[in-house]
Amino acid sequence: MTSGCRGTRGGFVLVAVLMICVILLGASTSFAWFARMQMRRAADEEFALISRTLAVIVCGAASEWISGDSNDYDSAREFLYSPEFPIVLPFDDWDVNIVITPQDALIPINGIFLPDGVTTRAEYEYAWREIWDSFGRNNAGMAVLDFLDSDTEPRAGGREEDYFANRKISDLSELLHLPEVTAEMIYGKSADGVSLESYFTVYGDERINVNFAPRNVLALLDQEIGDDGALAIVRYRADNDIKNASDLAKIPGFPPGVAARLNSVVSGKSSYFSVQIGVRNGDRGHNFVVMMRRGSGKCEVINWRE
Repeated sequence: MTSGCRGTRGGFVLVAVLMICVILLGASTSFAWFARMQMRRAADEEFALISRTLAVIVCGAASEWISGDSNDYDSAREFLYSPEFPIVLPFDDWDVNIVITPQDALIPINGIFLPDGVTTRAEYEYAWREIWDSFGRNNAGMAVLDFLDSDTEPRAGGREEDYFANRKISDLSELLHLPEVTAEMIYGKSADGVSLESYFTVYGDERINVNFAPRNVLALLDQEIGDDGALAIVRYRADNDIKNASDLAKIPGFPPGVAARLNSVVSGKSSYFSVQIGVRNGDRGHNFVVMMRRGSGKCEVINWRE
C-alpha cells in the first residue's frame, strides 16, 4: 500500500514537472516572439523617422531651388522640372529621389470668380459650360457655382442651401456635399473615365501654366482652339518655352486673335509645385508628396502626404 502511494505520488510530481516545462517553454516562445515583434517595430519606427527626416531636409532644398528659379517661365524643358530626369541625392546608405512638377496646369476652381467672389470670369465660362455639359449635368455646374461663390443669393438656374461652403475649397471632394455631384464624376470611375479632377484643381490661382496644361484643358481655353489647337500647343512647347499668352500667337496654325483673349488666364509660370520624394534604403522605401506654394522669395508647404 505504501509503495503504491509512493508511486502514484511520484507520477503526480512527474506530470507537474512536465506541465511546468511546457508552461516555461510556451512562455519563452511567447517572449521570443514578443521580442522579435518589438525589434521589428523599433526598426520600422527608426526607418520611418529617418525617412521623414531626410524628406524634411530635401523639402527645404527643393524650396530653395524653386524660389531661386528666377526666369520668366516654368517648363518641363528645364532640368529642375524634367519628369525624365529625377534628382537623386545620396545620404550614406540611403538614396532620395526628387521629382518637382509645377502645378497650375488645370483650371483653378477657386479662381473661377472675379475679385468680388461672385461674378464668374468670362474667360472660363466656355470651359465651365462644356465640362458640365459633357457629364450631362449643366444644373450641377450652376449648383457648384452657388456652392463656391461668396454670397448666399442663388443665381439663375442655381440654388443656395444652408450647408453651402460659400468659400474657396481645399479639395474637390468637398463637392460631394452636393447631390448633383458624384464620386464617379470627380474621380472618373465611370466607363468613359472622364473626371472633374482631370479638368479642375484647387492648387491654382487665376492663370493656367500652358507649359504643363494637358491637352483636354488646352482645348477648352477658347472655343476656337479645339483639339487641333491644343495639339499644336503641345507640339510647340516640346521645343519652345511659353512665357505668356503672346507666345501662343507664334504657334503655326494657332487661331489669330485668341491669344489676346487669353491674356488674363494664361501664363508660363506656376505658383504651386508638387514635390515627390522617394526615400530608399536597400529594399525598403517610403514615398512623400509635398505641395508647395511659391511666394515672394520663398516657398511654403501647404500639404504633406505619405
